[in-house]
Amino acid sequence: MFTHDQVTSFCSVYENGSFSAGARAMNRDRSTVREHISIMEDSIAVPLFEIIGKSAHPTETAHKLYPRALVLIRQLKEFNAEAMASFDGELSSVYIYYDAIIPCNLIASVEEQMSVQFPHIRFHWLQRSRQESMEDLGSGKAHLALMPVLNRLYPEDAIIFTNLGSVRFSFYASANSRLAKLDEVTRQDLQMEKQYIVENHHLANLNTSKISPHYHLVSSNDVLIALLKKQGWAMLPDEATLQYSTSNQIKRIEIKELINRFNFSICTFHSPANEGNPIIDALRQSVYSYAKKYLS
Repeated sequence: MFTHDQVTSFCSVYENGSFSAGARAMNRDRSTVREHISIMEDSIAVPLFEIIGKSAHPTETAHKLYPRALVLIRQLKEFNAEAMASFDGELSSVYIYYDAIIPCNLIASVEEQMSVQFPHIRFHWLQRSRQESMEDLGSGKAHLALMPVLNRLYPEDAIIFTNLGSVRFSFYASANSRLAKLDEVTRQDLQMEKQYIVENHHLANLNTSKISPHYHLVSSNDVLIALLKKQGWAMLPDEATLQYSTSNQIKRIEIKELINRFNFSICTFHSPANEGNPIIDALRQSVYSYAKKYLS
């Protein structure tokens, strides 16, 4: 069984090309690093490096072991970080609930920033309904929720909210549908056709979410768009449809009774219990920075 120090010394020599350079990179004595390598070579009865002058050239065995050694070191670091976080009462996993309305670029941007700031923390992005989000925020199971705003000024009790701005919605239909071929589409035309609605929006009773009596609920935006390519119509965030509308798989339709497109406001929600937590605070600030730059 090799120790962490031995495996780390092996990787450092492999990466830096000599015992001296490997020792400097680790801030260790050369003799200590050389001893670690010797113990490993004695244990497996196979040389790991061929010494030529002052350089240490990896053998075939070293080339095979190096990728596994990297994985072993990373896993041990993650283990130590999580163990210490548990000891200190810090978070090792953060659960963020979001609605299908939330821009994917917002999630990707925040995830990238958090991965740099907190590389040992796992950030879980889970699509959930508003009701489940509020319940889990209250119980402590979730740490942050990104949800559309309902038609009331204040959210559920004991939950702190911040308005981020608006996400623009438009009406979309299959590029080959009857609606897409009409010069002018009316509300009556929409009522005569099949409408697809994201399930969470229906459950949250968002204004204007249901227009046609022939509506079908779909949990996933991706599945909804796949269905929309064939038939029917739907109200969707412009960002989520960009690649499909520009490739003419679906078409944005203009409604006679609607001068401007719909904007739905979105908010962050979190429990007062998480106020002052440096990880949750940094997470919220990352979301706010994106909102200031990209949301209206």
